[in-house]
Amino acid sequence: MEAPPISVPHGEPLPAHARAAAPSRLALPRGADALLLLVVLALAVALLDLLPSSFNVDSWLDLTVGRYIWEAGLPHHNVLTVMAHGAPWVDQQWLSQLFSYLLDRIGGLGLVGLVDVAAMTVGVAIAIAAARRLGARPLSVIVLLPLCLLQVLPSHEVRTQAYALPLASATILLLALDSRRPSRQVYWCLPILLLWSNLHGTAILGVALVGLRALTLLWERRQTLLRDPMQWRRPLMLGLGATLCVLLTPYGTQMISYYRSTSGSGALRHLVSEWQPITALPTLAVPFFILAAILVWSFGRAPENTTSWDKLATLLLAGITIGVLRNALLFGLCALVVGPVSIDGVVGRWRSGKAPERARLNAVLGAAVLVALVAGIAVTLLRPQAQFEFSYQRAPILHVVRHETAGDPSLQVFGDERFADWLLWRDPALAGRVAYDARFELLSPEQTDSLVALFSAAGADWKQAARGDRLLVLDRTATPDAVRGFLAEPGRRVLYDDGTRVVILRAATEAAQG
Repeated sequence: MEAPPISVPHGEPLPAHARAAAPSRLALPRGADALLLLVVLALAVALLDLLPSSFNVDSWLDLTVGRYIWEAGLPHHNVLTVMAHGAPWVDQQWLSQLFSYLLDRIGGLGLVGLVDVAAMTVGVAIAIAAARRLGARPLSVIVLLPLCLLQVLPSHEVRTQAYALPLASATILLLALDSRRPSRQVYWCLPILLLWSNLHGTAILGVALVGLRALTLLWERRQTLLRDPMQWRRPLMLGLGATLCVLLTPYGTQMISYYRSTSGSGALRHLVSEWQPITALPTLAVPFFILAAILVWSFGRAPENTTSWDKLATLLLAGITIGVLRNALLFGLCALVVGPVSIDGVVGRWRSGKAPERARLNAVLGAAVLVALVAGIAVTLLRPQAQFEFSYQRAPILHVVRHETAGDPSLQVFGDERFADWLLWRDPALAGRVAYDARFELLSPEQTDSLVALFSAAGADWKQAARGDRLLVLDRTATPDAVRGFLAEPGRRVLYDDGTRVVILRAATEAAQG
């Protein structure tokens, strides 16, 4: 018997294939759903295989800060670096950083990476399940899945952002369901946002999505708002509640200045590639624009398949991603939830073919993927800690830096962001002696400008950012002009040089001049 149609807020029933219907009982996935499950498991295997190269700048920052919180409590003023020493420090990601450090204490970097992979995989799995929950056919999910994964996979670096993925997918699902059949379950978005706001800065996008649902609710109820004051309750609770959640952190109203400084920071665009427009990374931009074009086309071709919130949320995240490519991750998840429903009428139905043969093939593939997954987990947990470090973060560099700084307590270290937090993580004694790290939001505009000038060796006083720093840890491939300039200084000594990475000890007189 066919379920009654679910009406969108405008009163028009969605097509039968676009209805969100809850299954009456739990069942193992079969056919195309089994294939989707295999894809999710294969994604986990692939991410595990990438783990040795997935620990990068933010990984070491998260672990370093997590250790600091464990030992000294929540930070309020920076004490880890020289340039921003004493600057107000709002550590929005405090909970996820502390969690990452505790994972390292329990099981080392392998466990940290394993939980990161699990969070990313669960986030994608929830998005796929959400698309099916909204009524999308499996084939529609399969068609868009590669393009959506291309938005997600570039963010496979081990960092706190991964913990936000399951929360983001769950929030999108709750809001999409509510836009079809309003219910009290949408209020689960608020505790999710509360947790999200203490895990990662992308919570501000979650607030925007919930706020967007509040606005669409107001529009849908525009005819009754004046006659029935109770019609204001749900949109106001969602909008105000979401805004309040982002402030319910140990830093309270300081979060306002934090989000303002990070969202509108021009320095981040110059110093961090993922804060640049998406066109700065063609390998990500091409699939992004293809995916966005498909979604916009499907919205116009079959507008009845999606709600106003679906369309506006997707377009909002697409617009934000065009300006800042790091947001492609959330756009990919939203597209994976909404997109399959939108293209459902175009793609057609899954043709099962010979069911017994397909079932046997799925069983064989499933067994192979499960074996690979179990093996990947075991290898990850047993892998030596040193194998989780990029090749450019080598033991000789750490040995040289430790030897020089131990011999001269006044020696300050200038290392680009590829090395700064890694050095702080590997040698806690360097706290307060490293020039700067990946927390660029702590720097003043003048300080960020001086870093940009140093990396490009531009201007007569381009070395000002390294004034007072005698020990330099640089990478020729990242800052070739700066390396050449420092190597040309009189009295300098090269303590380590493998052709790419170089450690330079400057003369005291040169360091004092900048």
